[in-house]
Amino acid sequence: MLGNKSTGGLDGKTYAITSGKGGVGKTSCAVNLSITLSRAGFKVLLIDADMGLANVDLLTGVSAPHTIEEVIRGEASIFDALAEGPEGLTLLTAGSGLEDISTIAPDKAGKFEKELLKLENAFDFVFIDTGAGISANVIDFVFMADEVIVIMTPEPTAFADAYAMVKIVTLKEPSLKVSVIINQSSGEHASRIIFDKFREIVGKFLGRNVVYHGCIAQDKTVAESVMRQIPLALFASKSPAMQSIRKIARNMLGLESPKPRTIFNR
Repeated sequence: MLGNKSTGGLDGKTYAITSGKGGVGKTSCAVNLSITLSRAGFKVLLIDADMGLANVDLLTGVSAPHTIEEVIRGEASIFDALAEGPEGLTLLTAGSGLEDISTIAPDKAGKFEKELLKLENAFDFVFIDTGAGISANVIDFVFMADEVIVIMTPEPTAFADAYAMVKIVTLKEPSLKVSVIINQSSGEHASRIIFDKFREIVGKFLGRNVVYHGCIAQDKTVAESVMRQIPLALFASKSPAMQSIRKIARNMLGLESPKPRTIFNR
């Protein structure tokens, strides 16, 4: 996997941010978590791997010079396709409204992974914002990561679809770490109850453990930032949702308080 130093992969941690269904705020989470870590001084690459429905460029207001499709076709180098995003974040986008990349190259995952390895040692964190669902096009990118972060909401359908994603990961790559972030949360206590139930079901029927990274507060400013095409981290940095995201970033770094990196308080 890309983040595995022992195999010569990217010298950093690679996360696939995914979901079993659309509409759970996956891309918003990926964008604002990436900006939070970049703002804290880390070198972060955010890859929009949602082929055909890419919207990282829309959420950030960044127009990339080239897309992932062009890189895989050999029409552009991966270095030419990198774009500068907010707060020093680096973006690699897929482009919106394009045909499914699986119709372009059957071995797309291998080609793309090979291109990514050219960026070895360049980033501390790599986030892959996958498409929603459990199609082969999504799963290919999920298995490029060191850890899969499943975004889910308190809705029963999101719960079931998140379970389906964990099941596929478990069947194909049982050693791959899986974690959960609960979005649109009504509170930490309620989210913990949902996660504990999810972990219990996953453990009982799949025989594996999942990790809790935290929850993101339900926040009306999220929708407003999307409409304005300004990342929440810039639009409302002190909003309840951004406070949640900063807490998740600290948890991922193993920091129990914001003091080691006070920039998380911004």
